[in-house]
Amino acid sequence: MPRPEALPYSADAKRMALIYVRARNRYRDTPMLGKDVGAKVRRLIDEHVVSLGIDPKIPPISLIDANFDAEIGRTANQRAKASEMEHAIRAHIREHYEEDPVLYRKLSERLTKLLQEIGDEWERLTAALQGVINEIRGHCVQVKGDIVDVPERYAPFLRLLSDTASGPARPSSAERRKLADVTVEVVDTLTAELTPNFWRPANQPARDALGTRLFGILMHARLMPADELDALVDKLLELARANHTRLVQS
Repeated sequence: MPRPEALPYSADAKRMALIYVRARNRYRDTPMLGKDVGAKVRRLIDEHVVSLGIDPKIPPISLIDANFDAEIGRTANQRAKASEMEHAIRAHIREHYEEDPVLYRKLSERLTKLLQEIGDEWERLTAALQGVINEIRGHCVQVKGDIVDVPERYAPFLRLLSDTASGPARPSSAERRKLADVTVEVVDTLTAELTPNFWRPANQPARDALGTRLFGILMHARLMPADELDALVDKLLELARANHTRLVQS
C-alpha cells in the first residue's frame, strides 16, 4: 500500500482481519494482527473491523464481567457458545494460575475431563460449563481432593503444602491438622515481612533471610525430605509474590 499491485488483495486482507479478531476474541490467547505490517495496512484493517461493529482495541470480555452472559447469549449456536465458555474459563485459569497453582491446575484437569466426557452434546456441555463459571464467580470452585481447613487467605499455601507433601493421596485427619498449623505459621511469617518494595531486586538479601526462616519451619515440621525443601521454599515465595496485595490487606 498504496502501490496498485496491492489493491487486488485488499478484500482478502479485510477478511483475514475479521477472522483474526474473531479468533482472538474466541480463544483469548491470539496475538494482535498488524504488528508486522505497515501503518497504512493496519489502518485499513482497523477501519474495516470497526465498521463491522468490532473494536480490535477492546480485549475479549472476561467471564467475571457483568456483561459476559449477555455477550455469550448473542452467540450463533450452542456449539459456538460452548467454545466461548470453554476458552473464557481457560483464559481465567491462565490469568490467575500463579495465585493458586494447585487449585487452577486441578480446575484445568476437571475442565479437560468434562469436555472429554460430554463431547458433542452441546446443550449439556454449555450447562456444565455454566456451572463451572458460576463456581468461579462465587469463589467456590470445586475440585477433587480439595481440603481447606484454614481461612481463605491461607488456602493457596495449604493447597501447595498438601500437594507437595501428600501428592494425590488424601492426608489423614492428623496430617491435615499438621498441614493447617504449618500453613498458618508459614503465611504469618511471610506476611510479617512483606513491605511495598519487598520484591524489588535490591531486597534480595531480605528475601534470602525470609527463605531461610521458611526452610527452618518446614524442616522442623518434617513434612518431606530435607533435600526437597529448597524447591518448596522457592514456590512459597513465588506464591507470596502473586498474592502480595491480598496478604498485606488481610
